[in-house]
Amino acid sequence: MKSLWYSLLFLAPAALAQGGPPANFKPWDLTLYGVQMADGDLAQDGSLGDSALGMDLGYSTRLGPQWIVGSTVSLNRRYTDFSRDALFEGQLPSWEHRDRIGLGFNGIYLMDKQWQFILAPRFQWSAAKDASLSDGFSWGVLGGAMYSMSPDLQLGFGLSYLNDVKETKSFPIVLVKWQITERLKLDNPFEPGFAGRAGLELSYRWNPHFELGVGGAYRSDRFALEGGAAELEEPVAFGRLSYFPNEDWYLSGIIGYRTEGELNWEPDGAANRKQDVDGRLGFAVSFNWSF
Repeated sequence: MKSLWYSLLFLAPAALAQGGPPANFKPWDLTLYGVQMADGDLAQDGSLGDSALGMDLGYSTRLGPQWIVGSTVSLNRRYTDFSRDALFEGQLPSWEHRDRIGLGFNGIYLMDKQWQFILAPRFQWSAAKDASLSDGFSWGVLGGAMYSMSPDLQLGFGLSYLNDVKETKSFPIVLVKWQITERLKLDNPFEPGFAGRAGLELSYRWNPHFELGVGGAYRSDRFALEGGAAELEEPVAFGRLSYFPNEDWYLSGIIGYRTEGELNWEPDGAANRKQDVDGRLGFAVSFNWSF
């Protein structure tokens, strides 16, 4: 899913140098995407397949000479098909889909031309069809800093804390944007679907309209179930081809491979259960429009 604070972060140096956002800056950003995964075998028996549809809508603006603020709302529905009778002795509650609703707020403080500081709280509701969205409430906050070592290289570090469904966790995040050459770039991917919010992507823009990228990331999807919670953990490698007809919108096709992961089930009042999920191929399409 595209992260609005991440997009704002790399707008910041140009905005600061010019005393305001670029003339062609669009405050609204809309992303629509769909993901389809092939079936993957379960370690004990049966298979698991899934697909997803989603959207992100974000708004950002400048407040004075040193602040950029924004907000984003996201909607995502993930359809899951698995062999319930063969999984956890048929005890796992079945679900046709899970829904996720997210609301985020983003602030960037531009201390000077080198340093930027980020604070991004987020609230989320994620639950399977027969569970209550209120049971799937979680919240988190990301804080970090970015330093411009040169016009072509920005490095940063952040810490993310998440009070998730029946679990709390924190993890560090390394931020990088390196324009290696005029056409070659290394940064954190933020395409929806495969890449998620973390990871690294090496991209090559061979002309103004086409860009090719390859990278990897770690994905985790945790949500409330009737009488408990479930989580899918899946590392992923991906390739991306994007088409940019103009400055307002672009279209991306993504192919990925989710390596061996886990399905974790945490029933209320009982021991947690885990099941390995074999690697599987998938593809995604995303559309991004700035206005």
